Amino acid sequence: MKEIRALTGVRGIAAVTVFLAHTRETLQSRGVTLDIPDPIVRLFLCGGRQVDIFFVLSGFILAMLYRDWFVDGVRGRAYGEFLQRRFARIYPLHAVVLLLVIACVVAAYALHAPTLHGLDRYTAATLPAYFLLVQAWGFLGTDPGEWNPPSWSISIEALAYLLFPFLLWLTARPAKSRPWTLALAVVACGLVLNWLTPWGLAGFPGIARGLSEFALGCVLVNFIDTRASAWLQSAIGAWLALAALLLCFLLTPASATNYAIGFFTAPLLLALLGRNPVSGFMGTPVVYFLGEISFSIYLGHFLYSTIAYRLISVPWMRTGPVPLAVGAAGIIVFVLAASTLTYFAVERPGRDLFRGRKAPPPPERIGATTP
Repeated sequence: MKEIRALTGVRGIAAVTVFLAHTRETLQSRGVTLDIPDPIVRLFLCGGRQVDIFFVLSGFILAMLYRDWFVDGVRGRAYGEFLQRRFARIYPLHAVVLLLVIACVVAAYALHAPTLHGLDRYTAATLPAYFLLVQAWGFLGTDPGEWNPPSWSISIEALAYLLFPFLLWLTARPAKSRPWTLALAVVACGLVLNWLTPWGLAGFPGIARGLSEFALGCVLVNFIDTRASAWLQSAIGAWLALAALLLCFLLTPASATNYAIGFFTAPLLLALLGRNPVSGFMGTPVVYFLGEISFSIYLGHFLYSTIAYRLISVPWMRTGPVPLAVGAAGIIVFVLAASTLTYFAVERPGRDLFRGRKAPPPPERIGATTP
């Protein structure tokens, strides 16, 4: 199996930029003036488009790890083992963060604490959908709710996990005999879906967005050992793949995202499997660690930053550039520290607990021994 250290680093960069984008939006809504050039905003401070990277990356990594499990069919034991692994990865942290949000909302009600957008948006009727991870499937309309906004994409990921083994099984034969045809079909499907509806966060727009980009990552794995992939893994190929994605960011309006983001993510992921300057940077210890805690950053940053705004005076940040810089740095440090804490205290032990202490059998053994 190919080295995925650099892919973990990409996840870290994407999670941090999502957090920074939402921090910028929140500070501006609180009256803090941020004079940031539009190109910088489009490149690094538009959180929505980084989620498209997550979807493609998720499909790509899962297809690398599990494609041998389901090529001959979706058997009960392998399917159950896969779902156990995946939900052990996402659910413990999701549940704990959601419980912490609920506790904060209850405390705000009890203390009559003022909030930026009020407390009326928090309704107990939507909580079952959140705990079941179906809040973005359309049951709550086009808005997945406000209990923990980043979790909408985790809800779409959960749906992708349920369908993933069947996708691998149905595409196993064309993936071997006609990989380019399969890839073109998946891309065409994504473009058509995006043409039918602008990408959204829930219901059909959110599901179409997540599943089409997840499927793109799945079929991308068929090109790992091709000449095109080898060229992308060279230094010039990797730089061009990165430049193409950044150019796509620049050309996409700051208020929008589309399938092109996912499409141009694909060649960069192939490039990061080789040894080149881009993969070298993504695999550095700091970036790799950000990738390790990226899920905690992404899923928890709304909650953590809300707490940070209580500790750091936003009116004080409006008094000048130095207080602004110090306050922004304090928010960033607090969120990263809280994310590190929940990674080691919740995410990792929760994953190990739900997966079980014993190492699972290898993929081929599960597929072969399941009746």
